[in-house]
Parts: sequence; structure tokens; C-alpha cells
Amino acid sequence: MSDIKLVGLRKAFGKQEVLRGLDLEIPFGKITVIIGRSGTGKSVLLKQLMGLLRPDSGSIIIGDTDITRLPEREFQKVRNRFGMVFQNAALFDSMTVYDNVAFPLREHTRLREKEIRELVLASLATVGLTDAIDKDPHQLSGGMKKRVGVARALIRKPEFLLYDEPTTGLDPIMTAHVDELIRHTQDTSPGLTSLVISHDMEATLRIADKIAMLFEGRVIFEGTPDDVRSTDHPVVRQFVEGRLEGPIKV
Repeated sequence: MSDIKLVGLRKAFGKQEVLRGLDLEIPFGKITVIIGRSGTGKSVLLKQLMGLLRPDSGSIIIGDTDITRLPEREFQKVRNRFGMVFQNAALFDSMTVYDNVAFPLREHTRLREKEIRELVLASLATVGLTDAIDKDPHQLSGGMKKRVGVARALIRKPEFLLYDEPTTGLDPIMTAHVDELIRHTQDTSPGLTSLVISHDMEATLRIADKIAMLFEGRVIFEGTPDDVRSTDHPVVRQFVEGRLEGPIKV
């Protein structure tokens, strides 16, 4: 039952400073959506949470533990508390839907195949895909692939579920379906904390409990969907309305 607190995060690649003292609290049991233009540091932040990148300075605190100070062996235990839904679902083309979802259990547990099958079927039932267990990824629509990705991410019952641009490349109807899936997954998974990286404002306003906007490597706004709709913050307003004129330069 832990919030995630990001304190003063900084990350640079050569002379390019991507995160410039980022502060953010991700509340337990809620969906937090991070918005912002491409290049503002959203994906870098996600990689730091997963331990794929270490910050140059600052802290990522889960409960009472600053995970940025942990050695790799200890960090692996933290990483196991996270599930990840990738932008393109990242399914293995050579595996069926069943084997894709079973993969984390086969790699990281010693469960018997009978137990794995029960868990895979339960996870696929959560996303409404039990009739697709024998299909290959190329036989699935974009939305179905996203659902398989969610089922695989949930299979080990993570505390934290991360979504990287989950509606990118989907049509409006499928986007609404994925949004409903994210919201349903949150509402039916006690103790789950979700973080979504997005630039889709309609989707964000549909699913978020909390919204944070990144701009020039920092969080410049935090609030609820209603706060976003009513704010007069010039950067947020320009982004939400999709206007060329304003403080965000193209």
C-alpha cells in the first residue's frame, strides 16, 4: 500500500538535459496520467521507474525505500512489483496468445503447467480474450494485442502497472475500448496503482484520477480531470486545446 514519490529527478544525455528536477507523487490505488509533448521526458521517467535508466540525481521513493540507492540485485525485487504494457504490446510473434501471457510465469516462477494454465485463462478472461488463446499475434487486431499485453502485465499480480502510450495508433472506437479496459482493470484490481503515459487528452480525461503535465523536464501542473478542464494555466490550456499559438513553441 505505497505511494510513489519522485523527488528532484534529473537525467541528461550528454548536453541534453531531459529531466530537470522533477517532483511528483503517484497516489496508491489510483490512475495517474502523465501528459506532455514528445521529448518532455515521459518515457525517460517510465524507464527510471523500471530501473532501465538510473537518474543522475534525485530520488524515487516507494513506501520508505529510495529505490535509486539499491544495488541491482535488490532492485530486481522492486522491478518484480511492476507490470508494463508497452506501446505496441511487444508480443512475441513466434508465440501464441496463451504462450505470450504464460511467458512471465515460466520465466520467473516454478509453477507447474497446470497452475500456469489456470492463471493464464483467468488473466485472459479479465480482458475478454479466452477464445483467442491459440491465435498468433498477427491474427489479432490492434486492440486485441493491447488486451493481451494487459493480460500478460497482470499475470503476476503487480502492485504497479505502467502503460506507455496505450492508445497510440488506434482508431477512436478502439481507443475508447482500451480506455474502458484500463479503467475496468483499475476498478477490479484491489491495491493496484497505475501510471499512464499519454498525449491523448480525450483518453486522459476519461480514465485519470490524477493528471500531471510535464514541460521542459519538470511537472508544471497536477490535478484532477476537472482541474484540467477549468485551469487557466497557459501551457496546459494550449496543450489541451491543441493550439499552435501559445507558450509551447513548435
